[in-house]
Amino acid sequence: MRKLPALLAAGAKINIIDPAPLPNMPQHPQLTHHCRCYLPTDLNSARLIFAATDDPRINARVAEDAAALEILCCRIDSAEDSDFITPARLLRPPLSFSVSTGGESPAMASALRDLLAEKIPPVWQTATELAAAIRQKVLTEQHQIPYNQQVLLLLIEQGLFEVLEQSDQAGIDQLLLKHFGAGFSLKNLQFSLPEGTP
Repeated sequence: MRKLPALLAAGAKINIIDPAPLPNMPQHPQLTHHCRCYLPTDLNSARLIFAATDDPRINARVAEDAAALEILCCRIDSAEDSDFITPARLLRPPLSFSVSTGGESPAMASALRDLLAEKIPPVWQTATELAAAIRQKVLTEQHQIPYNQQVLLLLIEQGLFEVLEQSDQAGIDQLLLKHFGAGFSLKNLQFSLPEGTP
C-alpha cells in the first residue's frame, strides 16, 4: 500500500490480489483489487511482482512462480530472495534522493527519507535550477569560465541560499557577476525566481 502512489505516478497498471477487503485502498482507474487468494495465473500478464503478504510461504511461492516466468519479484520479507529492492524516495524536482537499507529495514529507510524532507529546504530546488542555467550558458556559449564543485561551494559559502530565500535579485546578480562575470545576471540567464517569493 505504501508503494501505490509512486507506482501509479509512474504509470503502472496495478493488480492487487488479497482476500481481505481493502477499505483504505485509493480509487484509481489503473488500480484493481481482486478480492481472493493468489493463483499462479495472476502472473501471466505481469511485468513486476511484489510478494507482500504476511505469510512467508505464500511469498516464497509467488517468488518461485515469478522466477519460472522470468519476471522480477520483490519479497517484502526477504531481501536476499528478491530480484530487486525499492529505496525510499524523496522528490524535490529537479532533485531526487533515494535512501536504501539494502532491503533490511524499509521502515528505517522511510524514516530517514522523512528526516531528509524536513532538513532540506525548498531553496535547494531553486539553487539547483539556477546552477543548471549557469552550466547551460557556460557550455553552450563555450565560456572560458571555471564551473565546478569548488565554484558552487563558494557561491553557497558567500550567501547564495540567503539571497535566494529573500528573493534578492540584486544580491543574486552581484554574486553571479563576481564569480562568472558580465552576461550572467538572472535576466541574461532567463531565470525567474519561483512564484510566491517576496
